[in-house]
Amino acid sequence: MADFNCILAGVIRIITPLILLILWHKKTGTRLLPALAALLICFPAFIIAGAIRSGFDRCDFIAFYIQQGILYGIFEEGVKFLAFRYLLKSYDNRKDAVTYGIGHSAFESIGGGMACLNLIGTGKAAPEIFIANVWYAVEGAVFVIALTILVFYGVYSNKSIVMLPVAMFLHALGNAAHGIFIKPVSFVINLILLAGISYSAFRCWKEMQNPYEDEL
Repeated sequence: MADFNCILAGVIRIITPLILLILWHKKTGTRLLPALAALLICFPAFIIAGAIRSGFDRCDFIAFYIQQGILYGIFEEGVKFLAFRYLLKSYDNRKDAVTYGIGHSAFESIGGGMACLNLIGTGKAAPEIFIANVWYAVEGAVFVIALTILVFYGVYSNKSIVMLPVAMFLHALGNAAHGIFIKPVSFVINLILLAGISYSAFRCWKEMQNPYEDEL
C-alpha cells in the first residue's frame, strides 16, 4: 500500500501542472510559450542556486534555511523578472504571467513527483505521502503563480523597484518557514502567507485588467 501511495503521489505532482496548463489554455486561449520558457529557464537557475546552496553550513539549521530561502527567493523571482523584462517582452498580457507561473511550478512539481517515485520499495515513505503531495501540488502552484503575477505587475506598471524585492522577500519567507518550523506550525504560517500573497496577486491582477485584452 505504501508503494501504491508513492505512485499516486508522484503521478499527482507530475501531472498537476500539465492539467492546469491545459485548463488555463482552454479557458483563456492564452499563448503557451511562456510556460515552456519558464520550464527551460528553471534548469540553469536551479542548478546554479543548488551549487551555491551546497556551500552553506548545515550545522545551524535555522541559519541554513534562512540562507536557502533568501537564495531561492532571489534566484527564482529574479529570473522571472529578467524573463518578463528582456526575454518575453512581447508577452505583455496579464494572462502570460499565469502561463509562465504554471511552467515554473511544473519544474518544482516534477522534481517533487520524481522524489515520491524514488521512494518506491524503500519503505521510507510517510503514511500521509499521498495527501501531503496533493496539498503540495496545489499550494506550490498557487504560491508560484501568485508570486509570478506580482513580479509581472512590477514590470507591467514600472514598479519593479518595489514589487521585485517584495516578491523575493515573500518567497524567502515561505521557503524558510517550511524548513525551520515543525509541520503543524509551518503549515499554518504558509497558509496565512499564501492567503496574503494570493490576495495581493488578485489586486494586481485587477489593476492590470484591459477591457480589450480578449481581442489581443
